[in-house]
Amino acid sequence: MKKTVMSAMLLPLMLSAESASYTSYSSSFNQSAFVPDISLIVDGSYTNRSVSDDAMENYTLSGSSLLDYNEFNTNSGFNLNYAELSLHSDVDQLFTLDGVFHFNVEGVAIEEAYFTTTAMPWYFQLKGGKFKSSFGRLNQQHQHLWDFADAPLVYNSFLTPEGLNHPGIQLQWLAPTPWYMMIGGELMQSGEEGSFVNQSFTDTTTNKEVSASNEPALYIAYLKNSFDISDATILFGLSAAHGTTKTAEDINNTLNGSTTIYGADLLIKNYLNSYSYLSWQSEILYRDANVDDDYQQSGAYSQLVYAYNQNWRTGFRFDTMFQDTQLTKDAYKMRNRYTLMAEYNPSEFSRIRAQYAHNSAFTNTTTGQQEDIDTFIFEINLAIGSHGAHNF
Repeated sequence: MKKTVMSAMLLPLMLSAESASYTSYSSSFNQSAFVPDISLIVDGSYTNRSVSDDAMENYTLSGSSLLDYNEFNTNSGFNLNYAELSLHSDVDQLFTLDGVFHFNVEGVAIEEAYFTTTAMPWYFQLKGGKFKSSFGRLNQQHQHLWDFADAPLVYNSFLTPEGLNHPGIQLQWLAPTPWYMMIGGELMQSGEEGSFVNQSFTDTTTNKEVSASNEPALYIAYLKNSFDISDATILFGLSAAHGTTKTAEDINNTLNGSTTIYGADLLIKNYLNSYSYLSWQSEILYRDANVDDDYQQSGAYSQLVYAYNQNWRTGFRFDTMFQDTQLTKDAYKMRNRYTLMAEYNPSEFSRIRAQYAHNSAFTNTTTGQQEDIDTFIFEINLAIGSHGAHNF
């Protein structure tokens, strides 16, 4: 009888202990250390152009319509440019894992999904998956990090609005120098459009099948340096990308060969105090297309941004396309765009930006003349959650 009573008294304690033990074990996977950093960034805009959306189909730069150059702020009126969901976490002592997913009115896309090593010897780091290439200065940045609401003309023309963002592998080496010097190389799949498209097609001239090259067929290399002089930080980089170019743009226009793009970038950022700075950033790109009809093109941009304090910034950007051997010297004119922006940042999680651009870079295919296009953009960018720091 005593044993029965004692067992009855101890049973709730035993069950409670067992439950506590189970809860303690299972809840360890709910601790914050096992939950990835999660953030959501939403970007929307109001856009007003001096040319209607229908008429813009007649404006071209390097053979593509103006709409093809506007990944963001595409349509006149209101735009939901994207909702970006980002996840980041340490996997273990060897790897981190990142995912960036873009949502818009057309659907969902995997912007990036890649692993990065954290413990390779001899200052090496390996990345694999789908990621934005470290080619140049601007390509590796997401839109919400840009100083302006859109990308420069040369970036959209040579690299497409998506930029170099494909599945592949990246190896970087941090040199043991007194200043920051990093050498990197990437091997990637070709894209679906732009300079490095790789598709099988039928050559209508010879009536022969042209096969796509074996993938991966895109090779990228770069050198990046950084050092400080007094209150100024200077970054300088050189980049090159080489890949297959095979496609039938239309029945009378085929490309069969390869393309190489060379780039140089420079950033000088001088801090005036803890929150105020003056930043000058420039890039120049040169494209050498060795296709059926070889041609060379060049373009550049240069921008100056002044941060008055942690809330207010303003900036000016000049970008241009200044070489295209597909056109005669008499027919070609420099194609320029001038952009002015001002923005208010209530906090590090929100941005309100107004931008005006005067664009004389596009040709009206109806008249054959370069014509002016004025564009006003009012943009709002909001972020919630834990978002890791970006590269300088």
